[in-house]
Amino acid sequence: MFGTGLVRGWLLAAATLLGVASTAVAIVGPLAPPAEAATGTSVSLTFDDGQASQYATLPLLSSRGMKGTYYINSALVGSSDYYMTWAQIHDIAGGGNEIGGHTLHHTDLTSVSSTTAHTEACDDRSNLIGQGFTPVASFAYPYAAVDGTAEQVIRDCGYSSGRGVGGVVSGNVCNGCPYAESIPPVDPYWLQTPEPAVSSTTLSQLQGYVTNAETHGGGWIVLVFHGICSNSCTGSNSLNPATFTSFLDWLQPRAANGTVVRTVGEVVTGTPPPPPGPDTTPPVTTASCDGAACTGWLRTSPVQVALSATDAGGSGFAATVYTVDGTDPTVSSSALAYTAPFPVTRTTTVRFSSRDNAGNVEQARSQQVLIDAAAPTVAITAPVDGSTVRRNSTVPVTATSTDTGTGSGAASGVAQVVFSLDGATPLATVTSAPYQFSWKVRANLQGSHVLTATATDTAGNTTSTQVRVNIAR
Repeated sequence: MFGTGLVRGWLLAAATLLGVASTAVAIVGPLAPPAEAATGTSVSLTFDDGQASQYATLPLLSSRGMKGTYYINSALVGSSDYYMTWAQIHDIAGGGNEIGGHTLHHTDLTSVSSTTAHTEACDDRSNLIGQGFTPVASFAYPYAAVDGTAEQVIRDCGYSSGRGVGGVVSGNVCNGCPYAESIPPVDPYWLQTPEPAVSSTTLSQLQGYVTNAETHGGGWIVLVFHGICSNSCTGSNSLNPATFTSFLDWLQPRAANGTVVRTVGEVVTGTPPPPPGPDTTPPVTTASCDGAACTGWLRTSPVQVALSATDAGGSGFAATVYTVDGTDPTVSSSALAYTAPFPVTRTTTVRFSSRDNAGNVEQARSQQVLIDAAAPTVAITAPVDGSTVRRNSTVPVTATSTDTGTGSGAASGVAQVVFSLDGATPLATVTSAPYQFSWKVRANLQGSHVLTATATDTAGNTTSTQVRVNIAR
């Protein structure tokens, strides 16, 4: 799948070792004169396919002062929940990130006719420009399939670069290849990268791609991501969000020493990285509940609350404090130092603040943790248990339901009561009190039947009650 990039990397490495002139490897595309040795390291975070989970990377990058390059298949946008919508892609672009092309339908340009290849690549770029994105100058080859013909197609469409996959030393893969793409690149239409991030990729591997470049003269590390999720949203190409977030946290402070994050377009056009300056930006702390966002009602108790701080200013995170009694943790004597997730057993407002190594203190922030671990009550008041009703009659059915939750003020409230017959046949769903409906008894029913009412509260707790009804002619 990624063999073409690896072959090109091996050939370039061999040419360097043997002192062969650049024309000796011209079989893989035209080569420009080699660039001068880089004095720093640039890292580009690139995301393929416009996959839906990538939308969650927007705040992760933004809070750290980073920007990425997102390669979009414009004909697939919003076509299913696998892909981002145009609104989400506009949000990403609005955050200063680069939008690039990836063909209309994720088409292998090396396996189709020249006419189809031009349509797929050029119309994709036209669609993106038509959405208002500019300049749409960067392209990624689907399936990392690239040859001289595909390169020419990308030039013809007006792109300034084309990203492949492979050709850079990646652990034990591509030994003898360069440790980074050069700045400027030897061939901007066949950019070289480490191996793409997959489900087995570790934090240390991502870090190693960067440190290898740093310790071998610098250069450009173009990292390739697909899904950022823990549910295999893009199959084996999915990277765990925790690994991705930890990598960003590790990468951010390296800007002070010359390792900077830039989009593909910025590197290709020579846009200089921003100079490091004093850190005057306080950290930003977020809370999570049982590993997910603390949104809505939770029905487990206790809930494990975790706090995570990021520091866009670059000096690095120092400490986080918190309270669970409503007081301001920056001044309260009851403030606790955060060291690990802590349990919350009832509805609580957690307040927290972080400090960075430059002494900037975050204004105290709050997160309400809503817990309702108790099911509501429900009772059928009509018809009464054991009553007899007749076929073809209309029978009033009424239930009462209340939700007291767990602890003071921790009731999420009854969301609905669902009535069913014999545990299978749905009769009615009632979403507000009084929980009642008129049951039209079918003509083919007879004998003894069970009428069930199932109440569900907003937190998702459920409980059921039953009465037995005899149906006569």
